[in-house]
Amino acid sequence: MKKTYLFVILLFVTLLTISCTRLGAERSRHTDSISPSSMNAIPEPMPLTFHEEYIALVESYIDDVSFQQMDGSRTKQLSDMLMGHYDIIGRTTGNGMDYYLAIRRMDAPVYDDFSSIDIGYFSEAGAKSEVLQIGYYDKDIDSNILYEIEGYDLLELPLGNENLNCFCFSESKSSDEYANQTFILAFTEHGRTQLDFIRKNAGLSLYRANSPCIEFYYQDDDTLKFYSSPYSCFISISGDELEEIITLFSASKVVDNVKSPQEAWKYMHVKDSSIRSTGARLHIDGKQYEFLGNSNSAGYIMSTMDEQGFIVLEFNEAVYSFVMDKIKNVMKIDYGSFDAQWFKIPLKSASIDFPERVEQVDGSYITDLRSQTVNDPEKLNALSKLMDRAINSEEIYGFSGCPYIASIKFTREDGKILRVFIATDSCDSMTYDGRIGFEYGKQSDMAEIFDEAMADRLIN
Repeated sequence: MKKTYLFVILLFVTLLTISCTRLGAERSRHTDSISPSSMNAIPEPMPLTFHEEYIALVESYIDDVSFQQMDGSRTKQLSDMLMGHYDIIGRTTGNGMDYYLAIRRMDAPVYDDFSSIDIGYFSEAGAKSEVLQIGYYDKDIDSNILYEIEGYDLLELPLGNENLNCFCFSESKSSDEYANQTFILAFTEHGRTQLDFIRKNAGLSLYRANSPCIEFYYQDDDTLKFYSSPYSCFISISGDELEEIITLFSASKVVDNVKSPQEAWKYMHVKDSSIRSTGARLHIDGKQYEFLGNSNSAGYIMSTMDEQGFIVLEFNEAVYSFVMDKIKNVMKIDYGSFDAQWFKIPLKSASIDFPERVEQVDGSYITDLRSQTVNDPEKLNALSKLMDRAINSEEIYGFSGCPYIASIKFTREDGKILRVFIATDSCDSMTYDGRIGFEYGKQSDMAEIFDEAMADRLIN
């Protein structure tokens, strides 16, 4: 690729020289036919190559740093590990954010039996570090290891995993995995989409270990582009805010004789059976405070610590309000608004968007987004009962590893709207408002209501 690029430059220079010579001759004969604007015209810029575009894109996401080209001596080690089959472009900030773009040379070996890339990390007993192995599967699905790379991690395959043409590496680090999140995320499309979401919602931040912050679950069409479950969002707490929170906590009312999360939930169920986890938490000094409540009961906080587990169940409306207000100011939604009676008012309509994975004739799969709106009173009544039973169950559910990527929008007769996300694997779980987990019963029951969009989930 480098040789081709140099040849294009030489060809361009030659053509430019010939063009300038001809232009000079023509100018001597037709000087007064040339307009001033054409004499001062700015030439069109040369189009960027793929790797130049990729470098510009990645670095545009990493703020407050300036990348420079690495000296060739720093890229030689990686080049040698790749057996000279790649041209290496090294980029550095001088403070640890270094990366390497490896572009396969035109004269590198070609493997006619190539089927797909084979990449993995390998370590031997007693070894201090893992070795990154890169190879390919042949058409018999046998693995052929081509390169063993020690001291480097794979960041991305900029041209996809169907070829060996381009790799992006970073130097292996043993430091805090959260130290350079923006740097890591900038190299992948999903990561950049996540950074776009954070930038779009001013006030959000990436998680920083041991830093005070508010964490809360959130899910919408934007988060579904990069995360298939409720996404953990973070809001940083400033020093002044931390002092305020600590002062507010001093007025907490501790619930006596509650020694475990199970006892805490039992106590709250007796107090108000509709109390649920709001989906919001506060992290301070190694402690996690989970906020529990609803539209009628606001203020319960259950605290835990990794080393000692459950600490205390307390009631503090001021701290509760502080956290809920911070979330509302950033995301414009009320996190204390869970209403166990929501489905008691009749539905006007319910619309589902259900992405179904469909196998093709050649064995490949595509995702078919199937949509359906239900207006039939009998079906809507059955749906209301299904959902009401789910959100009023005494069981307390968290989130499983399911892909919650199908959404249902409920519209009540009074005009109020609620959105939930349901799993599209074999599970029958859902996320209420994208933040509270419930089991709604049999998936086939939901499919009977949305019999067009979920036709493949019906039991024959």
